[in-house]
Amino acid sequence: MKIWTSEHVFNHNWETVSGGQWQKYPNPHNQAVVGTDVVDRRVVDGVLHSSRIISSDWKLAQWVQKLIGANRVCYAHEVSTVDPKNRVMTMQSKNLSFCNVVTMEENLTYRPHPEDGGKTMMIQETLVTVQGVPLTSYMESIIVNTCSNNSQKGKAAMEWVVEKIGQECSALSISSSLEKLKFEIGELKSSVAESLIQPAKKSIEDLQDRIQGELQQIGHSITTPVRLQAEELPSSKSL
Repeated sequence: MKIWTSEHVFNHNWETVSGGQWQKYPNPHNQAVVGTDVVDRRVVDGVLHSSRIISSDWKLAQWVQKLIGANRVCYAHEVSTVDPKNRVMTMQSKNLSFCNVVTMEENLTYRPHPEDGGKTMMIQETLVTVQGVPLTSYMESIIVNTCSNNSQKGKAAMEWVVEKIGQECSALSISSSLEKLKFEIGELKSSVAESLIQPAKKSIEDLQDRIQGELQQIGHSITTPVRLQAEELPSSKSL
C-alpha cells in the first residue's frame, strides 16, 4: 500500500471554493473526469450529504490496462458533506472498477485557512493498494504518480472554475446594472415628456382662453354701436 498526501491553499474563501466544487467538471485543465452522476442528495441537520458516481479516464498505458483488465473509462463512488455552519467540506471517493486488483481511496477536506479566513486550505490523502498482479509495488507507484498529476490539474481546474464564476457574477452584475439604467432612462424619458407636455398643454389652454375672450370683446364692440344707433333713431310716432 502507498499513501500520498498533499496540502494546498486557495486564495479564495471557503464559500467560493466549496461552491466551485460542484461546477468543476468538465474543465480544460483536468480532463480525466468525463462525467458525474448524482445518486442521492439530501440535507440532514443543516449539512448537505451527496452521493455521486464519477466516470474518469485514468489514461493508463495499454499494457497496464491489459495486465489488470481495466477498461479505458473507470468508475468511482464519491460521498461528500458540506457543513456551512462550521465551514467544512469533505469528499471521500473509492474506485468501483477493477477493485479486486487495485483499491484507491481518496479523502479531501476543505476548511478556512487557520491564519487567514479569506483563504481555503485543502488537505488531500490518497491510499493505493494493488494485489493479485505482478510488480505490485511498481504498479502502486505508477498509480500514485497518476494521482499526483491529476491533483495538480485539479487545482488548476479549481482556479479556472473560480475565475469563471467571478466572470459570470460580473457579467450578471453588469447586465443587472444595464437593465436598471435602461429602466431609469425610460422613467426619465417619461418624466421629461410629461414635463414638456403639461406646460405646452397649459399654454394652449391659456391661448384658447385669450382668443375666446378677445372674440367676445370684438363681438361686444360690434353689437353695442348698432344697438345704440337704433335707440337714437326717431320713432315712427314722432314722424
